[in-house]
Amino acid sequence: MGHVVVTGGASGIGAAVVELLRERDLAVTVWDLQPPARDDVRHAALDVTDASAVATALAEAEEAAGLVRHLVASHGIRGAFVPALDLEPDDVRRVLDVHVLGTLLTATAVARRLRDAGEGGSIVNLASTTAYRGWVNQSDYGVAKAAVRQLTENLAVEWAGLDIRVNAVAPGHTLTPMVQDMIDKGYDVAPVEARTPLGRLCTPVEMAREIVHLLLDASYTTGVCVPVDGGWTAVGK
Repeated sequence: MGHVVVTGGASGIGAAVVELLRERDLAVTVWDLQPPARDDVRHAALDVTDASAVATALAEAEEAAGLVRHLVASHGIRGAFVPALDLEPDDVRRVLDVHVLGTLLTATAVARRLRDAGEGGSIVNLASTTAYRGWVNQSDYGVAKAAVRQLTENLAVEWAGLDIRVNAVAPGHTLTPMVQDMIDKGYDVAPVEARTPLGRLCTPVEMAREIVHLLLDASYTTGVCVPVDGGWTAVGK
């Protein structure tokens, strides 16, 4: 099934995706500013908002392991988590750049190569449950993830004729290193668990399973954003 690039694949959900892909004997390349925990994973350190760096990394990945047929865009940074009145413009721009521009640049780089090679492929982006409805203190991160959700639909429609499927997952609260750091700093997850019908946080492996399903197995699915949130978005009150 070819070669997969996983952005943000050094830790958290991305690292779990890498492990599942390796179990399926796919060639995997990680794009992440941080090195993977495993030293036997192909890795390039780059800023996904830099189009030139993305193009160079893609060329190097394909030289090493062949045509990139699949992309998982799991890179991201945390928002400020402050009221909109307190947001700093430069901080908002960086959140939007990483999540929206970075997702667009990586997706278009892979899609151009697939188009030129006359090959199909698939892409899975990471949105968030904050992409749905209104949230307090999410006027940077939540807005960026809503844009990723919309971008996914746009690219799916544009690239269906190229046999490139584009989908997304909207993770609910997942016990990644970033969330664990928030917990260690005093973030109380008890109310989150109480509101979630399944009553607990997701694990990175559970999230990765849905991503890999959309990436490799859901051959007639494109343009969807699947909430993987333990029922969070289904709650009506």
